Amino acid sequence: MNEKKKNFNFLIRFLTGFIYVFLIIISIETGEKMFRIVMMLLSFFCLLEFLILSKTDIFLIKIVCLFFLFSILIDIFFIKKGIIPYIICFIPYSIIFLLIQLFSKKYSHKEKLIQVSHLTFGFFYIIMPFYLASYIYTSIYHGKELILGIFILIWTNDSFSYLIGKKWGKRKIAISISPKKSIEGFIGGLLFCLILGFLLYKIWKEKYWFLLSFIIPIFSIIGDLIESTIKRSYNVKNSGILFPGHGGFLDRLDSFIFIIPIIATIVISMVYLF
Repeated sequence: MNEKKKNFNFLIRFLTGFIYVFLIIISIETGEKMFRIVMMLLSFFCLLEFLILSKTDIFLIKIVCLFFLFSILIDIFFIKKGIIPYIICFIPYSIIFLLIQLFSKKYSHKEKLIQVSHLTFGFFYIIMPFYLASYIYTSIYHGKELILGIFILIWTNDSFSYLIGKKWGKRKIAISISPKKSIEGFIGGLLFCLILGFLLYKIWKEKYWFLLSFIIPIFSIIGDLIESTIKRSYNVKNSGILFPGHGGFLDRLDSFIFIIPIIATIVISMVYLF
């Protein structure tokens, strides 16, 4: 029975993972608007999971859903390029969020600050990386290839870190935070990323793939450990149930969320300072 359950869970994980990878690649290849909409949808699901996880007031979560989905609908039907509608919609949402907290009699002042901190953390840590990914895609030279390569490196690192760690992992990196993460798994993911980085250099002729193939595995595991710390602080195993077989969208995208701001900083610095 346990073997059948494991096989079923593996099948679900494989199918949902395949759909996720297929959707990302199709959005990248289709063009700026499709990629931007997919990024905003993913950021919405990640933020929604975090707000539910952190026990944010359900009424405030509904406000998040209203403004986010409204901005996505505007993008689908009226906007050709740019992430301005999301920024415009986020401003009134933030003001309403803060006003509700200010006049609320349901929570103490301390609890109000905690609710506001959820909004602030959600915006800067979760939503901003998806904005930056859209910016890289549209505004940086060879941005489309850069985003595609970043995703491929992240997937490669995650896959081989998991497989090698499961098979040979003995030395744990941070057992109190994430007991399954091992040094052997990290080294395996790093080696395969370095090989892939060399192949990406051969394909796209850009030397920065050597740097990215080295730093992505390092910051990927940091992002994973940060997300694990968040989950442990709320005593949950998975960030949500919206991504069957993978826990949640935050579980699947934790590496991407942490890596993108770092890569954006490097890339933008290279463009404007050199």
